[in-house]
Amino acid sequence: MGSHEWGDAAVGSWRNLAPVVGRLVKFLRAALARRPKDEPDPEPGPIDVRGCWALAATWAAALGGVQLAEARQVYWAVGLWLAAGTGLLALLRPRHGRLGGVATPSFAAPALACAAAALVLTQLVLTGAGSNPAELEEAASGGSPVRVQLAFTAAPRAGSVIDRFSEDAREHRQFTVEARVLSVARRGNWVVSGVPVRLSYAESRAGGVPPAGGSTVEVLAKVSAAEPGDRQRFWLNAAADLLPVGEPKPPGVFEAMRARFVAACASLPQPARALLPGMVFGDRSGADEALNEAMKVAGLSHLSAVSGANCAMVLGFVMSLCRLLGLGRLPTLGLGLAALLGFVFLVGYEPSVLRAAVMGTIAAVGLHVSRGRNALAALALAVVVLLAIDPWLAGEPAFQLSVLATAGIVVIGRPMAARLNRWLPAILAEGTAISLASQIACLPVLVALNPAFSLYSVPANLLVAPFISLITVAGTLAVVVLMVFPLVGMVLVWVAGMPTMLVGLVGTWIASLPGALRPWPVGVAGVLLAWGIVLGTLIGLGHVKPSAGSWRSRTALAAQGVVTGVLLGLLLPVTALVPAPVVDWLVVACDVGQGDGLLLNAGDAGAVVIDTGKTADDIAACLKRMRVKKVAALFITHRHADHDGGISGVGERRPVDRIFYSAADDPADPPRLTDSRGTQVAATQLGSGATGTAGTVAWRVLGPFADGVFTGENDASLVIRFEIEVPGVQRRISILATGDMEDEAMDQLIDRGLIGRADILKVSHHGAENGGVRTAPTVHPALALISVGSDNTYGHPSDEALRALEENHVAVMRTDLRGTIIVGWDGEALRVSSLGPSPEPASTRKPAKGGE
Repeated sequence: MGSHEWGDAAVGSWRNLAPVVGRLVKFLRAALARRPKDEPDPEPGPIDVRGCWALAATWAAALGGVQLAEARQVYWAVGLWLAAGTGLLALLRPRHGRLGGVATPSFAAPALACAAAALVLTQLVLTGAGSNPAELEEAASGGSPVRVQLAFTAAPRAGSVIDRFSEDAREHRQFTVEARVLSVARRGNWVVSGVPVRLSYAESRAGGVPPAGGSTVEVLAKVSAAEPGDRQRFWLNAAADLLPVGEPKPPGVFEAMRARFVAACASLPQPARALLPGMVFGDRSGADEALNEAMKVAGLSHLSAVSGANCAMVLGFVMSLCRLLGLGRLPTLGLGLAALLGFVFLVGYEPSVLRAAVMGTIAAVGLHVSRGRNALAALALAVVVLLAIDPWLAGEPAFQLSVLATAGIVVIGRPMAARLNRWLPAILAEGTAISLASQIACLPVLVALNPAFSLYSVPANLLVAPFISLITVAGTLAVVVLMVFPLVGMVLVWVAGMPTMLVGLVGTWIASLPGALRPWPVGVAGVLLAWGIVLGTLIGLGHVKPSAGSWRSRTALAAQGVVTGVLLGLLLPVTALVPAPVVDWLVVACDVGQGDGLLLNAGDAGAVVIDTGKTADDIAACLKRMRVKKVAALFITHRHADHDGGISGVGERRPVDRIFYSAADDPADPPRLTDSRGTQVAATQLGSGATGTAGTVAWRVLGPFADGVFTGENDASLVIRFEIEVPGVQRRISILATGDMEDEAMDQLIDRGLIGRADILKVSHHGAENGGVRTAPTVHPALALISVGSDNTYGHPSDEALRALEENHVAVMRTDLRGTIIVGWDGEALRVSSLGPSPEPASTRKPAKGGE
């Protein structure tokens, strides 16, 4: 090829690339542009809320309809269809008479709402959601077991159970699985059914059934009715071994694709290895508790649960690629929808994925037929369609969060981005607005689920936003390509894995920052506050305007000031001023860094405090958060600084009745405390066998005893069994507090038969390897609490201690990961919540004297 030919080729190539480069430059300019600060804010455009009538009616019908019996569902469906028909007749009547031209706006919205609600109730009637098999109803009311054949509709979930937390109950490993009844035995015959149920069975009754979805089994089970409105209408508890029915189904194509992708991800470094399957198709099985908790605290846990954003990226990528290849509108639409359908099959039928897939389909078809980009209308139609198909979605938090986040981005995000564009480049303003808008819109549901607030969620999402599209597109392509071209698929895995590793590192770093998870008011007050923030944001952005009048301008100005303060509050740590949720707590493991600080609820007598941590501020803050007004008893297990250093913080603002400390410590040097009354609180020594009460708390000292092992101050620790009286519960809830007693001394207590079962175990010596491994199998607790500082130099908790708890199927809660831990009783079992890790006191980062 001659030089002139090379030149012609170069010119031709540039001519082909020039439009692409021009579009890229135009895009970059637009992305980095900022609005002039003196330019007035654009008035928010009109929002088409006509579809919201149908959405609200559909949602209400779905929430209420699933709780109705079949007859009531029929009555409501017929009544609503009649109301919708009446509204339709009013719409069709000639526009004259008394109502005249107002006939259409008067009847359109109610007719549409009634028709949408009637559609949901009709679906419930046709699917038999309000009727149950008589055999299961009789078994639930009579208590007799019944033989059923079931098909697992999900993979069984493993757990450990101690029935009613009773003293002599046997702890066992148990599986719970959602299933569909195929048939029920009745008088020697099988009666066909299709009712969804939830089955529980002990590991010993698995009968060779693999722990995987799709299995078909036969089992003799006891039946109990589920709560009204529950998708699974009965609870079945296996009374005999499960019997496999037929041959197990081989894994399908999509299961094989997911399994191969997970295997390929094993070559990636952590945390990419654990996060990438979750970010591509929602598989979190590879992530450990610490990583999951860090992502949650950082506000990034939604990235490992496939949502509408993933669907939008897949659909947008395929359609953009088709247009780049010059395909027409109809083939582009068809290939895009086909890719979206395949993605839904790949990741499974998660609520957010279903919502996004239906909404994306409606939006894409709307664009194809030139109906415009009305995102709110597409969202409303998608929700109506999905709730008409599956009304139980209305009660699922994942679906609620998905809908609220999308609505927030559409309604709040766009005008907010326009205002932020005054100070930020367009691309950064849009990212900030999307993150803030979705967080504000989801706030009412989030605080109802967990009364806590992720402080750094907005900057965390902004930091990782540039990587998400690459991870989703490359990861999804890798799932497909691995089945055909493994080598190319592995390259795509690494292309997606490297930015995933950065996402994980950002999440763990953000979670370690001071005050990363802040408390929020609990109950109705917290939810109303969240909705108030949503309403205030809408007012501040101009979507909701106060009615006309002399006070209009002042109200609008005040509302914008409130919204500005709220938005600053979302970005700055003002939530530190919000008190912790006040719940019916029984036990609180205070986050005091590398030390111990435990609170027990003593009812009207106040609280029992066991150790105080190293600094007065930490234990004082915990007592204040839990609104403890008085201390019925203070126990100092032993005289190390990380257990008694903060003693002055207990009595700063509250009276303290009594102080107890170990008989193995020096009686000439008792713990000293002057409480809020200005009195010196008397301190009493305790040894093995001492008993007493403090309000609703009874206690018995198990160790140390006079002739016991004593190798150092840790073995002087008081080991105490506390029992807490709970209103309405027939027996007391027990907790074993072990101080820092080491293994030889603890083994001696065990060998003497002094250590027995307890519901909760405060793990000895912050989980150190010399704390012993015999305590867990002896105590058989349902819950273990480890009070330990993050990044401590002692290596606490040790692998040996954690392994002993895991092998005995004990749930573990650690203050370094969870912050202050609150344990309560929900009427049937222990329930646990946490407030997120607090900043680590500097004094806990260096080893102290005495081998603490």
